[in-house]
Amino acid sequence: MLTSTYEMLEKAYKGHYAIPAINTQGGTYDIIRAICLAAEELHSPVILAHYLNTGAYSGHEWFAETSKWMAKNVSVPVAIHLDHGDTFEHCMEMLKYGFTSIMYDGSSQDVEGNAASTNEVIKACHAFGVPVEAEIGELARLDDQGQVTGSSNMADPKNVERYLSLCKPDSLAIGIGNAHGFYKGPVNINVEILEKCREFTDVPFVLHGCTGMDEALIQRSINSGVAKINFGTQIRYQYVGYLKEGMEQGIDRGHAWRLSQYACNRLKEDVKKIILLAGSDGKAD
Repeated sequence: MLTSTYEMLEKAYKGHYAIPAINTQGGTYDIIRAICLAAEELHSPVILAHYLNTGAYSGHEWFAETSKWMAKNVSVPVAIHLDHGDTFEHCMEMLKYGFTSIMYDGSSQDVEGNAASTNEVIKACHAFGVPVEAEIGELARLDDQGQVTGSSNMADPKNVERYLSLCKPDSLAIGIGNAHGFYKGPVNINVEILEKCREFTDVPFVLHGCTGMDEALIQRSINSGVAKINFGTQIRYQYVGYLKEGMEQGIDRGHAWRLSQYACNRLKEDVKKIILLAGSDGKAD
């Protein structure tokens, strides 16, 4: 069933577990189906996430409509979420398509600029009952060799406190050394930042860049009030891998749907592992 992230994240925060948010690669049906079926089987809430750049091929509305249809066909709560919305205009476009959760990422700005631009998005989204995720401390990006290609900023708790005095998002992603992509080698993930921030706020936190992150760090982050964990890179690599595997085994027999079904069923088991890591299994009520 289609819902927003507001209630599910509040319940997760209070219950000391997290909701998996999984990137669907622009609304790929096999991925959306695998996520929702895994959630149904484990009775877990789930978030279908969407990047603007991955929606360029199929179209943002395709993702929204496909997700809505799939959400109607399972009994568990399903939210459709814009990840890293970069402008007010893009956030409003997704709101128009029926997204039930919006992230505005103003982390490249200074604290005051980030808060001001995020407040504009919050005002508009809240008018339609849609919650907003914000970000402070710009996340790094890793290339295929695990090397940092963008900012590696870690948020200063003092700046987080200042930001939250100016802006009241429904959830907050805080940079703690995490990154988008595959981690290779030692990673400096500073969970202490979350622990310090928890001393002055009860807003649910969000942990981006969970692919390849040590599971003990993820659990510690959840204990520090992370109520949403994001996976993207892992899922897209596994999905493509299963398509290749199916082709090599001749699963398709000349039918694309057979290949899709094979990849979806394999991916569903991977999503189940993420749900169990988040601790959201059995939390759909």
